[in-house]
Amino acid sequence: MSKIFDLLWKKSENDGKAQWERVGVMLVKDDGKKSMKLDVLPIGQWDGWLVVSERKAKEKVKEPF
Repeated sequence: MSKIFDLLWKKSENDGKAQWERVGVMLVKDDGKKSMKLDVLPIGQWDGWLVVSERKAKEKVKEPF
């Protein structure tokens, strides 16, 4: 079974606290192969970097596959 990670970008910062937005997912298969799916492309102040964050179990997000 694939392990699912969220792809995030730092949208803004307010009072020293970052505001993160999910832009896609990364799947890591049992054999170690990785795949990414972007749902949106950040624009504006985006510096090209995305953060990979392990998905929390409580999140109920519709899977892209």
